[in-house]
Amino acid sequence: MIRGIAVAACAAPLAAWAGTGEPDTQLWTEVDVTGPLATNTTITGVARARFSETLPNPVLLSPGVDLNYKAGEWTVSAGYRYDATAQREPETVDGKSVSISQVALLMGSRGWRFGRNTLAIRLRLDDTINASSNPYRARFRLEYRWATEGLSWVSYLFANDEVFYEFQDAKWFRNRFRAGANLKLSERTDLLVFYQRQDSNNSTPGAINALGLTASVTFE
Repeated sequence: MIRGIAVAACAAPLAAWAGTGEPDTQLWTEVDVTGPLATNTTITGVARARFSETLPNPVLLSPGVDLNYKAGEWTVSAGYRYDATAQREPETVDGKSVSISQVALLMGSRGWRFGRNTLAIRLRLDDTINASSNPYRARFRLEYRWATEGLSWVSYLFANDEVFYEFQDAKWFRNRFRAGANLKLSERTDLLVFYQRQDSNNSTPGAINALGLTASVTFE
């Protein structure tokens, strides 16, 4: 099954690589704080904020939470996101028109070691709880990580590509490419720094170039 999904996902970027509207430059930030709950079980608090060069800011504000379970080589997560998106009706927050989305998600991820390097996959299923139509979508991501020798402050370099699929419309609609590095700031804190290119064929702006910063704090 995973092999079939991977083959379909490799072809999907061709269908999703048609960005609409003028390209936009953005800053995507995220903070993840993870702590233990039980054996093989952790909980992660998530806070995301996105900012645009041309659109009303913030483009997105999104708190959330994930419950994670380690099952052998796989990690399975169930989560929730509360997304506030600018520039759309019908609600208003601080005088700005925003759209509120509530998203439930289920993720499975696994990595394979090749010497010091790692190949990882992630499959994510989304359900937009308050959507009137087309609430379900799937996302498949393939990532390769290169271990860095002699750089104690860089854990690894990485590149990944993620494709998005809508079930109601039965089509691939988005491709998201990232490349960057994971910096080791302390024993508990990492900072993921990356360049991102996102192309969508059903939204504006459909082409986004972004600088990404994701801070992760882990308590054991």
